[in-house]
Amino acid sequence: MKISYTWLQSYFEEKLPEPEKLGDVLTFAGFEVESCDKLETGDTVLDVKVLADRACYALSHRGIAREVSAMLRVPLVARKSPAILETDIPDADIGIDEPKLCTKFVARRVENIQVCPSPAWLKERLEAIGQRSINSIVDITNFVMFDIGRPTHAFDADKIKGTLTVRSATKGEKVVTLDNKEIELTNGELVMADDEGPVGLAGIKGGKRTEVDAETKNIILEAANWNPSYIRLTATATGVKTEASKRFENKISPSLGEEGIDALVGLISDLASTPETKIGKKIVISHEKDTPRTLSVDAARISRKLGITLSEEDVVGSLARLNLPCEKKDDVLVVTVPPERFDLTIPEDLAEEVGRMIGYEKIEPALPLAVLSDTRIDKAFYTEWKIRALLFREGFSEVMTSSFSSTGDQEIEKPLAKDKGFARPSLREGFAKSLSANILLIPLLDVAIVKQFEIGTVFTEKGEYTALALGVGGDKKKVKGVLEGIRSALSRELGAPLEGEEKDNVFECSLASGIENLPGPKAWDIVLPPEEHNTFTAFSLYPFIVRDVALFVSADTDPEEVASVIRDTAGQFVVRGPSLFDRFEKDGKKSLAFRLVFQALDRTLTDDEVNAVMKTVYDAIVQKGWEIR
Repeated sequence: MKISYTWLQSYFEEKLPEPEKLGDVLTFAGFEVESCDKLETGDTVLDVKVLADRACYALSHRGIAREVSAMLRVPLVARKSPAILETDIPDADIGIDEPKLCTKFVARRVENIQVCPSPAWLKERLEAIGQRSINSIVDITNFVMFDIGRPTHAFDADKIKGTLTVRSATKGEKVVTLDNKEIELTNGELVMADDEGPVGLAGIKGGKRTEVDAETKNIILEAANWNPSYIRLTATATGVKTEASKRFENKISPSLGEEGIDALVGLISDLASTPETKIGKKIVISHEKDTPRTLSVDAARISRKLGITLSEEDVVGSLARLNLPCEKKDDVLVVTVPPERFDLTIPEDLAEEVGRMIGYEKIEPALPLAVLSDTRIDKAFYTEWKIRALLFREGFSEVMTSSFSSTGDQEIEKPLAKDKGFARPSLREGFAKSLSANILLIPLLDVAIVKQFEIGTVFTEKGEYTALALGVGGDKKKVKGVLEGIRSALSRELGAPLEGEEKDNVFECSLASGIENLPGPKAWDIVLPPEEHNTFTAFSLYPFIVRDVALFVSADTDPEEVASVIRDTAGQFVVRGPSLFDRFEKDGKKSLAFRLVFQALDRTLTDDEVNAVMKTVYDAIVQKGWEIR
């Protein structure tokens, strides 16, 4: 939320601290000030991060002004409600087809206005916080939203055909928003519509067809309340997120509807009226009311929560600064919660408010009391780490694959991709793909076989549970019997057989039932392999090329001597090798075979490049008197 220092100052008669110091005040009040920028106009803009719990009241200059008033103990300027002289003109024709989604609708018709450029003070305040000045009526609606946190909208009354209705869109309907974006409606989105179709996305953005422009004479002002969850879902589905939707998805007080409309009319009377201007009656259609709320606390409870000793006077005084009046009843304080403070729902919330006013820096840090009882070890957690420890010792690597898959029992409402439309019903799909990919990289990994495992949650029709997958791949002779051996070792370690399905060198089983039958651990006796300190570097995303070098040398030649010659002549693109993978002796000669893996970080190497390098290697071998096979 961008806050204009000049705008904020208008709420006080007393001079506020300099913007940087004011930023510190807000930080201690629980708001993070991300930047403080001085403008060429002389104003300063503070970028205040308002978290979701306080968005119900603090996404406005007035909301921040109240916080500043409470922290600095500086009174706010008393503002009077504008005097509004109503005229007997036809009411706006309003219909609500979705009362559960539009919980309150306040409207007023105003005739014979003059749409003109806004005065300098209004333009400067809006432009300071990054809003473009459009015309007096649109600027007034924006000003009210950023001033008191109440989104409103103005329709050109003469462009509305028939009744202005809140309803769900029918599939295939389209609306063109004020920024000329055409949106096709598909999921029953809530819209404002007249007899000819949608004229805006309700609670999010107005439509182009009924926009207020220089020719507008008659307007309908609207201040409605919308279901927060529905606004959030619609804004996400349509990709249209606005300052209005941000406030509605965090819920605002129904009582602000009438105040918002009156604020609009007061400014219109000052900035866009003519001698012939007429103001109609205020229409209120309400299915939601601000029910008075109270919370009961006592000073002792708040003291325990904060860890300091506070008197009842301390508590009452702190809450009074935040416009939270208290009344003593039967040894407790009954606090009346203002309508806009939806963040205050439990006594602990009041403890937080008192802490903010007292100052968190005054609360001495203290260590919690020691827990003397024995710590309980979670059996499932223990068993999973017992499995990991054994597999690590046996040379297995752990992988973590996506929890989403292309098929399954539990469908994802908003999948990240077409092949991730379901919660995975087993580990096999993602695990097998990972194993196949790693098998292809065996030359690059410089191993004979790949051994990997995964422990993860799967989601089936009957519920979710933890599964284990084991997989091996690579040299067929060396792969044979590995899975059977590791399953036997795990069964012995756990004291229970692992029963599951083995297919294509991948074994998967459920750990849930097996863990239930195991005895509870008495101590954390799991020993992991010693930590290795390795340096990791970025790997290449480009293909690698494998070349083998086989040669005859004399029986007394050291293989490392041959490897050194190959290494010195193979060039900069060797990422693995030379690795000795075969040797035998025949007719007094020794046969050696080495493998080289070539790869570049910035491009795909060509066969011609690698062939040229290999020629250099062969030449060096021949010069040594060795025979290439």
